[in-house]
Amino acid sequence: MKELIQNHPGEKDVQPRYNPNDGNAAASGWAFFVLACIPAIITYAVLNRLKEIDKIETWMYYVGLLLALAFGALLGRFFVQKITRRRITEQRKYYKCYEAQWLSEEKREALQLDAPDGYQYGEWMETLEYWPCEVRGVRPADFKTFLVTTKEERLMGNDQCWGVLSEQSYNEIIERLFNGMHSRFFAADKTLMEVNARQKMISRIAELTQLPEDYAQACWQQRDNRPPQLFWGFDLNRIIELSRTSFMAGLISEETAWKNILKSSAYIHALFDDIDNYYNNFRLGHAYWSNDFKLTSEKLKGHKAYADECDWPIKKISWHKNKPDILPEVIQKGCEEFVAFETRKNQHNTIKGFQQGSNPDSDVMV
Repeated sequence: MKELIQNHPGEKDVQPRYNPNDGNAAASGWAFFVLACIPAIITYAVLNRLKEIDKIETWMYYVGLLLALAFGALLGRFFVQKITRRRITEQRKYYKCYEAQWLSEEKREALQLDAPDGYQYGEWMETLEYWPCEVRGVRPADFKTFLVTTKEERLMGNDQCWGVLSEQSYNEIIERLFNGMHSRFFAADKTLMEVNARQKMISRIAELTQLPEDYAQACWQQRDNRPPQLFWGFDLNRIIELSRTSFMAGLISEETAWKNILKSSAYIHALFDDIDNYYNNFRLGHAYWSNDFKLTSEKLKGHKAYADECDWPIKKISWHKNKPDILPEVIQKGCEEFVAFETRKNQHNTIKGFQQGSNPDSDVMV
């Protein structure tokens, strides 16, 4: 397999491309000028002396100068390319720090699930970390063309987005997500919401995602011997996101991150027929959670860009479907235990107790 080189962080090209803003434009220009001129100057001096003593013909003199200029230009171009390929050189240096290689197909299938969002922001999709990070044993100061995320920066992001600052809080959120943090409430809505309110909710999330209302309602239904999809695409995707960022923050080990990511991926591949079906379900869950047009529009824009423009290797991985029997009980049964609990909690049963007149043989309780 070819060498592991990804897009430049924050950009969408398959491989890093030269950018003069990296601070080497002036150096490249001077290198080309000097390296192109030196052979020509030396050759000119030698040929000029030979011409003076009639050792060469005139045509040889001019041909020699042209060849010297051509050689200088090629030499300059070679060194300029070395300078302008600094982004690739630094990526190689980064991967060498922990001997990174292309991941197994199973792991790449799992990271593909994060690719529509990743492509939108130019994140890395071929490594567990979606951005160069300090936790890999590198020093941020050693890299010039891309920023290496420090543990503290990732911790701040974790706190703002998840409230996760320790392995314990990570495990608590992961457990809630595997138990349907949002899916279970959506499942309960079908039973507990008043009909008009439920229809308004469906209409709203359909409008936010620009998906048909029937598509949203179908998330409550079983199909093809598979349990209801609910919003498992959203819940399980967030396990992948949180595991990647928590690893980058140094809260969990690489083994823990992959264990939860691969588990989530296996369930997603058992519930959904393809990546579009999965990601549409993710967007529905995101709309249910956010109820915000700006945020949902960004997700739609990112999905379209990924589908129409992305040419990253991760996109070329074929989707495979797992058998639904690998799914845990909470998914198989559509969060029915939580729905039953919420139904009991919302029932208005009044305990009347023993009341006067309830005994047909006596009007007074003794």
